[in-house]
Amino acid sequence: MGISAGPRPAFTAAGLALLVAVLAGCGTDPADTGISRSTASSSPSPSPAVKSTEKASAKAKPSPATATKSPAPASSASQRGLGVKGNLETAHGTYLQVSPAEDDPAWTLDPALVEPKLLSLYSQAQIEEAHRNNLAFMVEEGLDSPLNGGAWTPDQWWAAKGQRIAPELQGMARQSLSDGSPFGGVVMQSTFHQERYGDSYRYIYERDRSRFTKLDIEVLEVWLADDNKSIVTEISANAEMEVAPGAGEPGTNTQVIEASMTLCSRPGETAGEWLITDWRNLFQVTAG
Repeated sequence: MGISAGPRPAFTAAGLALLVAVLAGCGTDPADTGISRSTASSSPSPSPAVKSTEKASAKAKPSPATATKSPAPASSASQRGLGVKGNLETAHGTYLQVSPAEDDPAWTLDPALVEPKLLSLYSQAQIEEAHRNNLAFMVEEGLDSPLNGGAWTPDQWWAAKGQRIAPELQGMARQSLSDGSPFGGVVMQSTFHQERYGDSYRYIYERDRSRFTKLDIEVLEVWLADDNKSIVTEISANAEMEVAPGAGEPGTNTQVIEASMTLCSRPGETAGEWLITDWRNLFQVTAG
């Protein structure tokens, strides 16, 4: 599909540890014009191009378990406005996988953020459905996947979630999970602490507790991808995850994530099914 490339806004969190761009071609944002090309400084990615924007952002072998619905406990997650998808069993323990809170404004599309051309191809209800599917995947899997922290292997994740990827993208998406880059491709796979200190830092895995303690989402735009059938959602996210301090740096028990995330999806063969056709993620991870 192809997207124009250029400089992205710099994140400003203190103590920069790792900046990884995972790039692909969701299409050109209708607001982009006259952007000069530059090479992204990042780990290997599915595509060498990244869309420019002027907006500031804000190891094991258990069988993959599908997250089941369960009520949110009175935990640090629920108190900070996070939603809960359900319990997820992993090699490192069971944890509450997060989703945007039910009352998060990000679920509801502001008409001013939607490219008018979309309405000539899809109904308002279809656009909102695609946006909700994109948003849920970016948070539940893009950020809080069990691959983030190495609690599942890429093969386990693919067995459980690979059907979410459109057939024409499955080869590239599957490879992105096994190409050796810290953050893989469609989901984030590693932690700042693991990259710097190995296993001396780990997330906290408890059945009634999420790994996230904070999540703020802003929907930036929703537009039609270059394939003229995929609906693109772009968000910025600011999040914090709790880690168990190890032998690295005393007191750094928080991982701070600033992310720019874009996901494209098109209708599948069954009603309500949306298949991922491309993505672009840019993460900055620091110790809190």
